[in-house]
Parts: sequence; structure tokens; C-alpha cells
Amino acid sequence: MATAPLTASAQEAPLVYTQSGPWSLDFGDDYCQLASIYSNGDNEIALALERNRADNSVRMILVSDSIRTFRAADQIGYSYLPSGGERTARYIKSETPDGRDYFNFGNIIIGPDPFAGFGAGGPGGPGGPGPGPGGPPPGAGAGAQGADAPFVQPPYDRAAELEFAAGINGIAFDEGLLRGFSLQTGSLRAPLEALQTCMDDLLVTWGLDYEKHRTMTRRAAPVGQAFEWIPRGTVGFQEFGAFGGARNPFRVMIDAQGKPTSCTVHWPSLAERKNEAICKGIMENGSFTPALDADGQPMASYWMVDYVFGLNRPFGQ
Repeated sequence: MATAPLTASAQEAPLVYTQSGPWSLDFGDDYCQLASIYSNGDNEIALALERNRADNSVRMILVSDSIRTFRAADQIGYSYLPSGGERTARYIKSETPDGRDYFNFGNIIIGPDPFAGFGAGGPGGPGGPGPGPGGPPPGAGAGAQGADAPFVQPPYDRAAELEFAAGINGIAFDEGLLRGFSLQTGSLRAPLEALQTCMDDLLVTWGLDYEKHRTMTRRAAPVGQAFEWIPRGTVGFQEFGAFGGARNPFRVMIDAQGKPTSCTVHWPSLAERKNEAICKGIMENGSFTPALDADGQPMASYWMVDYVFGLNRPFGQ
């Protein structure tokens, strides 16, 4: 039975938060993060955009004492301003060490909504039980590779991301909230350009050629279905909550011959022994078509996968 979205009351105008300081850039061995603070004079909201892969998805996080959700809300609606276009994301809520509310929206897309054909924000929305950024539902096929072949995400278009970001000057939040609000970010082009540069540095940290990745013509991709590499029963359905909020993705380094050379877990939330078992399955059984550079030559690269969307065995298989 369909239910109406839980939308903030029209009797109260959405709160407007303006940027109260510059963007700050933080990075580690497996992430880049942009963060900024917004204020409406009475309360503050911290916004963080985190990236751990070279594509146009970012993990969006809000931290504040002033965000109130409906009790039954399991997702929050947001849209980029001024163009609009409602999107939704399932979120994980927790607390920071200083007691503020922490909302993790998982990966969202800086670009046209790739899930528009599936409904609002995709099947469950980006970060929810759907295909995740950059791909169709598992088993949806991959063109010339055949109907049952894994989907191969197209190379990352940096210029298209910056063009889209230049047209954003704010983010509005409404569905699922007792009172909507907007963050007046100003143009996101320069912040996203800084995030792209940070990601270039991250590729170098991983031992890769970032210039080749800027002009690559094909990403590395699994040969066959990657879920076949993972022993049955490694992860139970009751453990799927560990993957929410874009947590626990696997980064597999792949050489120019398509051989996996290492497996690393980002933002781990699953039990260590489970992650070790998954990585062991990938390293022992995995095979890949290598990435291709601008001249069509094989090159060393990586494969980033979220377990539920790329390694989980479909029901009945």
C-alpha cells in the first residue's frame, strides 16, 4: 500500500542556514572530506561531503542539534538549489562524542539523478536498498557483455561533475522532517574541484597514475559475477545493517593484467573476521578485465564495490 511522503508542515517556512565559514579540506589514506558550518543565527548545522573513489558520488553527513525527523521517517528528501528535483536518501542516525545528532545519508550523486527511472531517488534511494551510485539493479545486464554480465560503470566524467556543481548554490531538505531547512552553500564548483584534486592525490597514495585515470576509457570490472567469489553464508541478512550509510566498501587494487593485488576495507563497520573472509574470497577467486588508458592500453587501477550491490548473492542463486 503506497503512503504519502512525510513532508514538513507548510505552515512553517523552511529555515535558512547561511555559510558561516570557509570550506575545510581533510584527507587520510582512504578518504577526502570537505566540511563547512552553516548558521541561522540560533543554531548551526555542519555539512561534510566525503569521497573515497574517483567518481561523482559523495557521502553526505549532517551534524546538528536542531534537525528533527518524523518518528516514522526512514529517509530524508533533499534537492539541489535552484534547480530542484527531489531526491531521497535513507539515513543512519547516531551521536557524536559531544552529544550532537549525526545523520549519515550514504552516497549521493553530484549530477543528474541516475535513478529517476526507478522512481524518487531510485529503488530505496541512493544509499538505500537499490543499485547504489553508478549502476543498475544487480543482474540488469551490461549491453555487449550479455544480459547476465556485471554492469560496468562508465569512466568518471570530471568536467560534467564540475559543470553540474557550478549550477548548485544550496541544498534543501524537507521530506521526513518536522521542519524543512536549506543550506546556502554558494556555488559548489570550486569545492568539488578541490575534492577532485584531493582524489588525484589519493590515487597516487594508492600507487596509481592519476593522470591516466583522468583520461581512462574503461574501468576495471569483474569477469563474471563477483558474488560467486564469496563463500555462501559469509554474511547473514541480519548483518546487512553494517553496510548502510556507504560504510564498509571494498577497494581492490588490480594490475594491468587484471589480477587483484590487494583488498582494503574503507570505513569498516562489519566484523573484522567477516571482512577478512570477503577479501580472501576476492583475492583467491577474483578475476578482472583491466582498466584501459586513453590509448586503449591496459593500466593498473582499482575496483570499489559496496557489498550489498556487488558481492551479495541474489536470492535463490
